[in-house]
Amino acid sequence: MQAVEERRARTVVAATDLSETANAGVRWAVQLARKKGFALHLVHALNLAGWTKDYGEFEAKVPVQLEDAARQHLVRIARETQQQGVSATWEVRIGQPSEIVVAEAQRVDASLVVLGSSGHRPVEPAFLGSTAKRVVQRASCPVLTVHPGDPPPPERVQSILAATDFSDEATWALRVSLDLLIGADSSHPKVILLHAYHVPYEFSMDSIYGSAAPDASVWEGVAREVGSRLEGRAQALEAELKIDVVPLKLGGYPPQVLVQQAVEAEVDWIVLGTHGRTGLAHVLLGSTAERVIQEAPCPVLTVRRSMDESTHLDLERR
Repeated sequence: MQAVEERRARTVVAATDLSETANAGVRWAVQLARKKGFALHLVHALNLAGWTKDYGEFEAKVPVQLEDAARQHLVRIARETQQQGVSATWEVRIGQPSEIVVAEAQRVDASLVVLGSSGHRPVEPAFLGSTAKRVVQRASCPVLTVHPGDPPPPERVQSILAATDFSDEATWALRVSLDLLIGADSSHPKVILLHAYHVPYEFSMDSIYGSAAPDASVWEGVAREVGSRLEGRAQALEAELKIDVVPLKLGGYPPQVLVQQAVEAEVDWIVLGTHGRTGLAHVLLGSTAERVIQEAPCPVLTVRRSMDESTHLDLERR
């Protein structure tokens, strides 16, 4: 086990299962560490759940051999990152992957966890599939989930899609996103501030309730109110963060709206705020984040408001 300083103000943890899928996340982590001057900590979890000792000495040796092989892989990755100007520490631990990643992030006082997902499809029961979901739920710091087909990290960020439900958590998530993911030498990107809403079928005129359902004027009033609040929030963020904020309200099923807008606008990443209670069940816009993480065409940053703000972030400079 390599020694890691007990406290680092700014450390990025890159979780990897040593596959090509995971490499997409590692590339993002290396780029962020290089641009922001963060320390990089590589983590691999060797999951031996269900491993048996039925075959005696041969079986007992295999976990040791696997652990040695994993260490060699991480050493190679660390050497490659060194060539890019980023020093990396690494850790191989035996255990349940999501628990290992969360524990390592806490141990090194990480400011960010970066991991790969299983791709643009429903989450699969594999490392960096269901593991990504659990890490998003349980990590005490922001998590950037990267898909294998995502574009490489940009040298200069052009645009960000920030979902909002007008909560403090959503605003906090945007601040964290700018702080963690924007290089010191980068010009400020455009932020698309999106509120997605939809009229449940049960309350539409076409439903079984017919004329008893609210008429169109009710939903038009809702749209006007949303637009007014969104415009006010955008103006406040522009004044506070000195960035270009484009307010956008769209009707439709929120996960689909967010993903489609990310595709159309070709954003560099999506940022979602969570409410920090019991994890994904309370993510911004209900279960939207889980669907967005699965289907987004770009990395997705999830941020919990309950994180230790003073330890991890320096937002006063903005």
